[in-house]
Amino acid sequence: MNYWDAEELACAMLGLDYDELVNDGRESEIEDAIYEKFEISMTQFCDIVEALLPFTPLVQGGLTNTLYHAFVDVKENRAIVKKEYKES
Repeated sequence: MNYWDAEELACAMLGLDYDELVNDGRESEIEDAIYEKFEISMTQFCDIVEALLPFTPLVQGGLTNTLYHAFVDVKENRAIVKKEYKES
């Protein structure tokens, strides 16, 4: 998982426009909003997202048929944050 995916997930959760904030160079507003809502840093938010990914449903990649754990945007029919499924 990369930091930018976590920022995009944070925006989806908080109703912020990720593209607008990034295009305007206002990424710090994402971290401010995470702190206001949860009183945690963006780094801590990333750690939580990473820890929760294994508990998300499996989705199948469209081109490769690879299975991923993913937080998805149902309206856009796409994964925001994903991690390849590893059978244990």
